[in-house]
Amino acid sequence: MKLTDVALARIPVSEPEVRLDALYTPFVRRWRFVLLCILGAWMAALAFILIPKREYKAQLVVAAVPNAKSASLAGGLSTLLGNASLGGVQSTPYFITRLLMLRGVLREVALSPAGDGAKSTIIERVLDEPRTSINPEELDLGMREVLSTDVDKQTGLVTFAVTHPDSALARHIAQRILVVASRTFVEVMRSQASDQREAGRLQVDSTLRQLRAVEARLQEFQSTHRVYAQYSPAAVERQRIDRDLQSAQAAYADAVSDRQSAISRELTDLPAVVVVDPIPPELTRVPRQAVLKLMLAAVLGLLAAGLAMAAQGDFRPQPIRPAVAEPRLVATGVAAAGS
Repeated sequence: MKLTDVALARIPVSEPEVRLDALYTPFVRRWRFVLLCILGAWMAALAFILIPKREYKAQLVVAAVPNAKSASLAGGLSTLLGNASLGGVQSTPYFITRLLMLRGVLREVALSPAGDGAKSTIIERVLDEPRTSINPEELDLGMREVLSTDVDKQTGLVTFAVTHPDSALARHIAQRILVVASRTFVEVMRSQASDQREAGRLQVDSTLRQLRAVEARLQEFQSTHRVYAQYSPAAVERQRIDRDLQSAQAAYADAVSDRQSAISRELTDLPAVVVVDPIPPELTRVPRQAVLKLMLAAVLGLLAAGLAMAAQGDFRPQPIRPAVAEPRLVATGVAAAGS
């Protein structure tokens, strides 16, 4: 008798498939619980929409434009602060945005009175807290929360807006920021122009000394060479002196022109920006976007209900029970006859 090895193979048991109706059937079966979750989310959204006070937006559109008086000397706002060739900064719409959001500008506006004759400051009205309980970090954050800026890359226009429940306070903050930013710009312009004027004075003194040295060389040459041949070494020396004299005169003229430009920029009192679209007489209300918030609340309610039902095991597939044959009842006499 021949013996053979028999290998036992384990037949994989197929997992039950998840049908589509298994995903929405729990929501239909427990529709009361789902509706309760959605209503709770809607109530929270309505409280979030209706409880806060209605806010108003004071919006300004500004732009940087060249000045006609300094167009020949500069080229607009960018060169009023100094060109890159002069070692200064270049003014762009993003520079104006940065200027409006400077910490020094915001702090000066925050500590200024909230209105004409008002005893409270702006930051006290914004945060609704006394000045003694406000630290410097809260001061900056409070001002940045109500202020927003935007730059249009195509036109270069800068839009900044102040949002607050008090429309008069929002208007006052926007106007104060514009005034303080313009004054800061003028101070930066004058400070840089003063440095350039001082540098121009030193440059003028240096070029003037070079010009006088070349003139002294020319005077000495003319006193020792009254007559000389056309192609002699003396003629070559005279040509060299003439070239040095022309270069020294051009350098001196450029230095004097740069110094005069710096003096004119130092004495110029120009605003940082020009208002293109001022604040309207009646401020517009910030939309609450109730429909969008209610839709998001409904989605969150469905998600919360789904998570709760998943934790309770409503999405688990139900086990399939095999059918068991029921025993039949047979009469006693029939069973005896069969045996």
